[in-house]
Amino acid sequence: MLNCDRLRDLFTSRILATLVEAMDDKHLFTVREANELIPFLSNKLEELHRAHQKLEVWSENVPSQQEIALSGGMLAEPRYVALLTRLQSLVDDICSAGCYLKDLESGLVDFPTLWEGREVYLCWKLGESEVGHWHEIEAGFGGRRSLKSDPTH
Repeated sequence: MLNCDRLRDLFTSRILATLVEAMDDKHLFTVREANELIPFLSNKLEELHRAHQKLEVWSENVPSQQEIALSGGMLAEPRYVALLTRLQSLVDDICSAGCYLKDLESGLVDFPTLWEGREVYLCWKLGESEVGHWHEIEAGFGGRRSLKSDPTH
């Protein structure tokens, strides 16, 4: 029997494993290829947001570990398990496209690419109409630079 806390831990571990696996199996994108994925990513990320919001609402009503232990344990509700499974499926769909989901809340996605002989990331965020930024791998979102100011992209 799994309690809800254990199920969340398993789900989090599975998502992290999916993200690491996706990074090992790398596709290098052009700006055009990344832009072609935006409609797909927008749909998946919007659905992911909705499912995540439901999960947060349901999680508010999940008893603490202490309450679960005192009551002899609690099985996770089938709808809770189904929602976790759907979240995992959406993350798998996004990662299978070869891009990296960096932040669920903002819908931040990176696309590996080569620029001047080194790997950098094209960077896109849910709500943006196209990939318009890039950053060094170590710089992250805070180091985003416009593609328009870089003529090679």
